[in-house]
Amino acid sequence: MMQAKLINDITDFAWLSRAFDSDVKRKVFDEVSKTWVTMEEIEKKYGEDGKKALLFFEKIHLVETRWTMKEGKAKKEYHAFYTAFHINVMSSIDVIRDIFSIVLMDDDEFKQLEEKIYEFVGKGELSREVEREFNLSPVQMKCIVKRSMKLEYKGMRIERFGEN
Repeated sequence: MMQAKLINDITDFAWLSRAFDSDVKRKVFDEVSKTWVTMEEIEKKYGEDGKKALLFFEKIHLVETRWTMKEGKAKKEYHAFYTAFHINVMSSIDVIRDIFSIVLMDDDEFKQLEEKIYEFVGKGELSREVEREFNLSPVQMKCIVKRSMKLEYKGMRIERFGEN
């Protein structure tokens, strides 16, 4: 059965541009498309990059998860939820400009900015405060968080990804 992920928010191009940008990400997604796999199986086969790929897919909701018992222990398994994308977006040139300023940003430059924001937000900071501090538009901020493996939105706050 074909499941299509609807993309109707132009800022989703920030994560979409990074979803399959390496051989490891493509191979990991191929695996989770075929069957349910655990993080340990992916990490054993693809190393730390495979683990990061799977965590990114979980963050952007390209995979579904379930718990299963293996070797007497509960293990989280991952499987691709979607087999297609349905893209329907319309945007002003100003918004496109802000999106591509982040999507096409050099990886090293992005990592530096991401690290500065990560340090600034600590346990969490209102997105408006982060935008002001770093002179970013709301669209740019949204794209940074969507591209990042270190940041996430929790309501109106930006927090460190995976920290509670």
